[in-house]
Order: sequence, then C-alpha cells, then structure tokens
Amino acid sequence: MTETSSVTTATGAIPVLLYHSVSDAPAGRFGPFTVSRSQLAAHLDLLLEKGYQPITVGAMLAGLAAGQLPPRPVVLTFDDGFADYAANAWPLLAERGLAATLYVTAGDLGGRSAWLASAGVSLPMLSRREIADLAADGCEIGAHSMTHPHLDCLPHAVAYEEIRNSKDVLEQVLGRTVDSFAYPHGYHSRATKELVIAAGYRSATAVRNAVSHADDDRYAIARVTVTSDFGIAEVARVLDGTGVRTAGPRERWQTAVWRQARRLARPSGAGRR
Repeated sequence: MTETSSVTTATGAIPVLLYHSVSDAPAGRFGPFTVSRSQLAAHLDLLLEKGYQPITVGAMLAGLAAGQLPPRPVVLTFDDGFADYAANAWPLLAERGLAATLYVTAGDLGGRSAWLASAGVSLPMLSRREIADLAADGCEIGAHSMTHPHLDCLPHAVAYEEIRNSKDVLEQVLGRTVDSFAYPHGYHSRATKELVIAAGYRSATAVRNAVSHADDDRYAIARVTVTSDFGIAEVARVLDGTGVRTAGPRERWQTAVWRQARRLARPSGAGRR
C-alpha cells in the first residue's frame, strides 16, 4: 500500500510544474518553453531521488478532499497537446511509472499550433487517436480551450464557447468525462473562473509561478512554468520552496494591470480564428 499522510501534515508546498514542448529541436521563438528529452529525464530522476511522488491534478484534489496525500506530492502538467508529448515526454514518464496531466487545445487536434503562427512557429499537434491512446495508457487529459486565446479578454459568450466546446470535443474523443481545465497563457479572471465552473469542470490550473498548497483556489491552481534554462538546481529550489513564492489567496495587482493592457491592445473583433 502506498504510504499516505493526512492533509494536516501535508499542507505545505504542493509543487505543480508546468511543461510545454519536449523536444531536442526547439522551434524558434518557442525555444524558451521547450525542454530537451535529457532535461526532462533529469528532472524526473531528481523527483524520484528526493522522494517525491508525482500525482495527477485529479488525484491531488481527491487526496485533499479525502484528507490523504502522499508524503511528498508533486504534480506534473503539460500544456497545449503538442505531438512531441507522445513521442518524447510520455515514454519517459511511463518507463518510470510516473503520472501526469496533459491539457489539450481541442480545436487543433491532428493539425498545427495555429495560435503560435504570429510568432512564426508551427508545431504538430496530437491526433485524436494519440489522445485516446494516452488516456488508455493512464495519462490524465484536461482541456485547454479550442483555439488557445486570452480568455479573460474575450466577450463572455465567446469565452464560454472556448471553454465548454473543448470539454465536449475531448469527451467525445475519450468516451469519459474531462474534469480539469487549464487557462491558455495562464490568464484568467473571476468571470473566467465562473465560466469554467458553469461549463462543468471540477478544477482549473493557472500559472502564477507560485507553489500550490492545500488551501489553494481549485479553479486557479498555481503552477510554476519550467523553461529551457531549468536545470537540476532550479527544479530542486522549486521543490524545496526556496526558489518560488507560495500562492496567495488573491490575484496579484500586476496581473490585473497586465490584463487591462492586453485588452487595450487587442484588435476589435479579435478572439476567433
């Protein structure tokens, strides 16, 4: 039986790491959000060496609700649904018996990363078959909108379509419920969270570049973005809580200011492809 501890002894840091592309050939301006296969392997081995047990977002919430978590939980999440997840990331996780949550941009299944076109980047996306196979193999699948927009800058009706339709598409592919959502770019607001709740999700992950904990907002779970310059030392500092803050109860004022700037810069009628 896997050792567990009560939430009262596990209310410290729950690191939730956010990865994007895993590739030995970084794509142009998306390079900072790409880690190599050897880099990811080193991160995973570090987790095991330090006694951490990777769990999914769903397992984290279930453990918190039941009052039971592993002694040293960590959550591994991968955003976007790039094809390199199946080719490069999942094999490394599977051979070590580690769990992860993959958030998929549902409108681009089997295509290319259309939202990155403005950056001159076009990455292949996972197909419907690959998503189904990953889920059957034990990977938790979550939704990441249809087209990866800045949801908090969209009219509410349009944002709701992005949120709800991505859930519907993935549930049709998987034949099972999709309970978790990840905000594209990490951007969200109180209204966006309410739309996620209305769409039937049980949780949502943000970014916030902070460590989550038992009292974190289950509809804005804090994550730390792992970038190309993250070596063993950087990951160790996040795990130990010495290199990153603990998530607070409220949105940071800088976030609200940046949202307003993005809304002002957004062309009229933008938000759909």
